[in-house]
Amino acid sequence: VVVGRYRLAAFAPVVVAAVTGTIVSRLALGDAPVFAIPGLEIASYAEMPAFLLLGIVCAAVAAAFMLGARHCGRVAARMPGPGWLRPGVGGLGCGAIAVVFPEVIGVGYETTDLALGGALDLRLLIALIAAKTLATALCIGFGFSGGVFSPSLCIGALTGAAFGIAAAAAAPEVGVSVHTYGMVGMGAVAGAVLGAPISTTLIVFELTGDHTVAVAVMIAVVAASLLCRLITGGSWFTMQLAERGAAAPRERN
Repeated sequence: VVVGRYRLAAFAPVVVAAVTGTIVSRLALGDAPVFAIPGLEIASYAEMPAFLLLGIVCAAVAAAFMLGARHCGRVAARMPGPGWLRPGVGGLGCGAIAVVFPEVIGVGYETTDLALGGALDLRLLIALIAAKTLATALCIGFGFSGGVFSPSLCIGALTGAAFGIAAAAAAPEVGVSVHTYGMVGMGAVAGAVLGAPISTTLIVFELTGDHTVAVAVMIAVVAASLLCRLITGGSWFTMQLAERGAAAPRERN
């Protein structure tokens, strides 16, 4: 994700560090996946167009997330007063949203787990997509503590679960698995935000410990990443570089 290309000089130390970190963390915390998702399955290959459509929806959500955060950053930069007040404004905005939707607090793993497990209804899912997107954009834009990786996983899982519920209602005879759509959406939004479709696909598999829906994840991730790039011009990180006047890494064949 950081280097932007595969070459041995960068790959070898990353592998050594990743293996070392994995061994240490599993010795200390165990080998259970972060998200235990029941019933991951694809009922029919006729669902593949639906996963493509989910990728398009996730591209729109990812673009709204990134552009919203950038807009909040610009608003914060024009805010009068000392710079150290800005994180407080971001925290105040996030707290105000959390009064109504406490699920937006934190990195979002608990909410992601609920979405992937099918524990949230459609109205709440849609509301949380908007609330989490706005809360994260405020925090990032105004310099409050937070990043984009875990929130993008959360927003993606919420989007996928909402899409899955709608798909199940539209075609009840297919036997759609909402859990599957939640996982696919999680990968699609994160892949588009990070600008790393291959890495994100592998990360999703590692987080869930399940490769059952590999084809569906890849379809949605690629669709979301390509379309989001057309809308925003790049990933969240290349947008940040452009905002600071730094040259983004060139595309490599």
